Amino acid sequence: MGVSSEALLWMEILSASGISPRTRYKLVERLGLAEFAALVKSKSGRERVLRFTGKAVSPPDIDFLKRQLEMLERGDFRVACVSDEEYPSLLKEITVPPPIFYYRGDLRVLHRPTICIVGSRAATRRGLLTAERLARELASRGVHVISGLARGIDSAAHVGALEAESGAGTTAVMGTGIDIVYPYENGELAERIAEKGCIITEFAPGTPPHRHNFPQRNRILSGLAAGVVVVEADVRSGAMGTAMWALEQNRDVFAVPGPIDSPMSHGPHRLIKQGAHLVEQADDIIGEISTMRPGRSEAGGLFDVSEVAGLEETERRVLEAVKVEPKHVDELTEICNISPDEILPVLLNLQMRGLVVSTGSNRFARA
Repeated sequence: MGVSSEALLWMEILSASGISPRTRYKLVERLGLAEFAALVKSKSGRERVLRFTGKAVSPPDIDFLKRQLEMLERGDFRVACVSDEEYPSLLKEITVPPPIFYYRGDLRVLHRPTICIVGSRAATRRGLLTAERLARELASRGVHVISGLARGIDSAAHVGALEAESGAGTTAVMGTGIDIVYPYENGELAERIAEKGCIITEFAPGTPPHRHNFPQRNRILSGLAAGVVVVEADVRSGAMGTAMWALEQNRDVFAVPGPIDSPMSHGPHRLIKQGAHLVEQADDIIGEISTMRPGRSEAGGLFDVSEVAGLEETERRVLEAVKVEPKHVDELTEICNISPDEILPVLLNLQMRGLVVSTGSNRFARA
């Protein structure tokens, strides 16, 4: 089954309704996870929690927990806990990360450089083609693409990432239980994503597509990524909500401009006026995500490559080829004797570590 003891305790706590996510974390910090889980199991313990929070708490749903454990035993899904090593490090940085989430697929893909692409469910053909192209270009260059599996732009982004040969894959963050795909016509797409990437959700199995789930889900979309790209969105859309989460989480925000007379352009244009990066092609995204990524290294000057720990041989060769004066990627491929498809993900990883900076026009320099 492969579920940590902490994850099991969180599953018990989360099945006891009546406590907000922020309050759960506060009580766990105050009491400890094991003691808090023990409290919600007894009437006297729940009365103690009531005195802390002022709200009644239900007991854990034992039958529901048993069904979840049976599904885990069958391999229907897996569970990651915030204390697990495999839990995505970027997601841990947000204010209220999900204490556990359910997933299918390979969770390791979320440790790659990652960008979220979102937009309107009622997208135009232009918007769909743009989202698909951007996702395909990003994935082919080593950037993992995240979206929400919704109709429209989200689906196009997933499809584009899946089409990239030897690409970095895609992850769908759902607003339903792991066993319920919504919209229902995306069932086949969800299976393809699980095979080549990952599907995750913080909602327990069996959770239907309640309307209020999706704004809550959006903080995970932005939280997992170095930046959020908005392709076609009304100003009051869920995609704009995801962009607002990204700003709160100190992520980059990108927007694709569109025709000025289209309502679907109002959201991206407002973001651009507020300082979002204008996007026309994948290079506009790749050139920026290294410079503002949360937790990036602030290297102050030229450094000795031999002193940098944790580099793979190819990364070390590329880093040695990059100098203080910018070099074009074609020049770097010749110096390192590797293909453009191989060098671009390496350069992106080095950017994410703060070792290399993009100076524009496919030129790179030492940080």
